[in-house]
Amino acid sequence: MSILSSELKFYKSVVVNDTSSNGGRMSTNQWTSGLTGQEWPNISSTDMSAGSTKYRKLFLKVANVDDLSASNVRIGIHKPTTGDDKIFLIEGTQTDIQSAFGTTLYGSGQLDSNVSASASSFDVLVEDGADIIFRDGDNIRISDKATLDGAGNEEFHVVSGTPSVAGDVVTVTIAGTLANGYSASDTYISSLIDAGTIKASVGSPTVTSTSGTFDETKMTAHAIGGLYETFTFTFTSGTAFSCVGDTLGSVGTGNISSTFQPTNSAFGTAYFTLLPAAWGGTYLSGDTVVITTTPAAYGFVEKRVVPAGATTINPYTLTLIAFVEG
Repeated sequence: MSILSSELKFYKSVVVNDTSSNGGRMSTNQWTSGLTGQEWPNISSTDMSAGSTKYRKLFLKVANVDDLSASNVRIGIHKPTTGDDKIFLIEGTQTDIQSAFGTTLYGSGQLDSNVSASASSFDVLVEDGADIIFRDGDNIRISDKATLDGAGNEEFHVVSGTPSVAGDVVTVTIAGTLANGYSASDTYISSLIDAGTIKASVGSPTVTSTSGTFDETKMTAHAIGGLYETFTFTFTSGTAFSCVGDTLGSVGTGNISSTFQPTNSAFGTAYFTLLPAAWGGTYLSGDTVVITTTPAAYGFVEKRVVPAGATTINPYTLTLIAFVEG
């Protein structure tokens, strides 16, 4: 089986504001396609006059019921905005906040002149040549599709060598050659975040016990219900334990002879499944096991820049693109 496009979902971060605390972990609040005003505040006349830079953190979640991994995941922007404002992507982590966001930008531009099949380089018109969005080794997408699922061509390549910049035109050389010819009027080139493999996972445990052991391979974090959370199992006897998440609080109690599956009520499915075989040795009351789960999600940041003196801010729909090989 492979990951379906319907299983790729975007979720907002827990904190959404314009301060240094913006971002953090993934929330259960899904970013719904097609709704306006759900992500960015309106651009005010003050922002247009003085300029404004704002950030919003999102997570690409692979919501596969069988906990399948998504391989070679890439994330980008289909095309630039049509106004004076600019949108970029930045790689993120499971927990980073605005005060620690990165500075490496990913974005998109329009083909500057027609290019023929078999070409190994081409010119891209970007919104501002001072913003570096194409780099040596980057994955890029070339497409003349009006919509992601529409008619047309698209192909993926790797940038070979550092692109040259002349004004707002970037000359990009690729490893290999284009399979198709493209027209400047309807072709966009996007630099892509390489998100790698996305899969829910379990970290290494910290066991505080004289003779108790824990086998994390017998614990499964789930794609739909899983979160980035540090769980502490505290033994209340030689066989019974309580479980507390570092942000969730108590998620229930269990014992070493039964499967433990605390439910994430937001999704109606378990955060994780812990089998009895995970427990080994002998535990005493007060012993603890601490372990962190990671969701089947990749965190990234959108950066919106309104330059000072902006005159045109057109209504637009930002189209995020995500590609999965398996």
